[in-house]
Amino acid sequence: MKRLFSTILLLLGVLPLYAQHINATADLALAEEIMQDMQYERYVWAVGYGSDLTAADNMAMQNLSSIDLSLVTIHTGQTTNEEINREAARTKEVDEMKFVGSAMMFLENVHRIDLSNQINKKDNQKYNYMVLRYVTAEEWGKRYDSMKVKIENYISSAEIFSSVVDRLRCYTWAYALLKHYHGPAIIIDGIAADQLALSRITELLDGIKISVTNIEKVESDKNYPYKLYLDFTYDDEPLSNITFSYFDGSGLIDGETVKDGRSLLMMKKLGETLKISIDCYMEDQARQQDPGIYACIQELRLSGALTGSNKAVDMQPKGVRPQKEVDTNSSKNISKVTQSLRQAEAKYGKTTQVSNPETYSAIMDRIVASFTNKSDDIESLFTPRGWSDYSKIVAEGNPIVARTPQWKFIKLDTLVICRELPLKLKFSASRKSFIEDVVFRINERTKKIESVAYKLGASTESSIMAKDWSEVDRLTLITFLEDYRSAYCLRDIAYIKKVFSDDAYIIVGKVLQKSKKKYNDKTELIESDGRAVYTRYSKKQYVDNLSRSFLSKEFVNVRFEECEVCSGYGAKQGIYAVQVRQIYTSNNYADEGILTLAIDMREEVNPLVRVRVWQQERDVNYTAEQMMERTVSTEGSFSHN
Repeated sequence: MKRLFSTILLLLGVLPLYAQHINATADLALAEEIMQDMQYERYVWAVGYGSDLTAADNMAMQNLSSIDLSLVTIHTGQTTNEEINREAARTKEVDEMKFVGSAMMFLENVHRIDLSNQINKKDNQKYNYMVLRYVTAEEWGKRYDSMKVKIENYISSAEIFSSVVDRLRCYTWAYALLKHYHGPAIIIDGIAADQLALSRITELLDGIKISVTNIEKVESDKNYPYKLYLDFTYDDEPLSNITFSYFDGSGLIDGETVKDGRSLLMMKKLGETLKISIDCYMEDQARQQDPGIYACIQELRLSGALTGSNKAVDMQPKGVRPQKEVDTNSSKNISKVTQSLRQAEAKYGKTTQVSNPETYSAIMDRIVASFTNKSDDIESLFTPRGWSDYSKIVAEGNPIVARTPQWKFIKLDTLVICRELPLKLKFSASRKSFIEDVVFRINERTKKIESVAYKLGASTESSIMAKDWSEVDRLTLITFLEDYRSAYCLRDIAYIKKVFSDDAYIIVGKVLQKSKKKYNDKTELIESDGRAVYTRYSKKQYVDNLSRSFLSKEFVNVRFEECEVCSGYGAKQGIYAVQVRQIYTSNNYADEGILTLAIDMREEVNPLVRVRVWQQERDVNYTAEQMMERTVSTEGSFSHN
């Protein structure tokens, strides 16, 4: 009889409606059961209201993510019109800021029941939709377990990193998560995790010192008549890769960066203080890596909790006055950061200097002059490849000279390496800027510039120059890494395709056991059988993916930090293993991780990347030396275990 009744309903087209009625009745009964659980013993729940279903759902999720189980009186079972309107206004504001509740990102199996038909229109005429969101108490507990693991990982990573920027990011992200964490207390070294993270953030921000070293009056520029030269240091050492915003006299300018402790700002007017805000949130990177953390960071930033990130810099310090032309190399203008960098470079050992530097200085001076004298045709100074390289650099980023160049010419085989032309690149669409030093390689015989590249950062370069290798070996590896880095920055897919061997091992790995070895420590701090899971790509797959990615980029900036290198011997002579922390930034993507390369330089004119491994974190069992050990090379063959 029951089957016959269902068949009749189906033929009449009524069964779907009948089923909906049964489901709606069951949902209503479940909703009543859930909302009677005032103490959240079996369910954790929240309701939301809105003018449409999406708005109501967003409010419910926001309310759910804001629940603190230590305050079980959040829900009274009844909601007044005043409470509904207040919550709706708050949700509308949240929606306009383009994020909903952050802690919900760590929830799984969140259920929804549409209770719009249950709204009492007499009491509430403004909102037509009502949504219940809920999870079981068990799932809610798992949410805190997940958050706890992330928090502890970020804090432990911050203790390991040598980079101020990395440490600041990890502590800030941990603190942002802790603001939404209501699980069992997290204690680290006897200190509550939130107190520890906040104190470390404060210490790091307090340790960042910013000073105006020179001011140039640019009378020809009516919009930005002042150039401010800045030094950024931490513990009196040059600070790199920090991002900041500042007030230029009429508005807020963001996306400014620092390289090797130096930056350059264009100002509309001079005041008593320069307002700078250090980016300790690093939202671009968080948005790509973890939406939950990104939402937490946005809320933390908007709360204004980290006031130490705001710096008031004396814009016209004692002894610094505007000059018509600033020579940053003169004894009265040279900054402490520049002095520090030169002292570090002096420790590299002697390099072969050229006998006629005046010839090369004249070439470089003409290139610098071309930034203001647009009519000078300097293409004749370059080979076709060199001009192509240079044209890509000056075609992007609206470059201006960032400091007075101090030319240094080093002989490497048939080339004269000119170091370096400091430029500031500013990308208008994304409002990002970068300070970059550009290196020129000039043919000793023809006096033509054969290639142009972005210089490595000071710390990466010093790691290589400090090696007890021949001058040629050190400079050759540096030259290769400059070209490799520049190819990504300039989206030069032809070079990338050429430099990877056809049988290259191109691997993306996820670390299962992170290293707790501090950078440059001589011994491991822990014993570990840590493993990593790898996914291998063919050269074609890698290049095709990269080509598609480059199409959407206004700019790409790749920087290397924490460099470790080693060279092969015996059958591996001429092969180098390089491991760096790679910081990748673009207008629509940002990440950082550990990049390890095996570079075959046995044919100097045709260097090849044989192995490329990228990992999210440093793997205790995969250092530069261990990569070299796993690399097997014989005449005519190459493999990696």
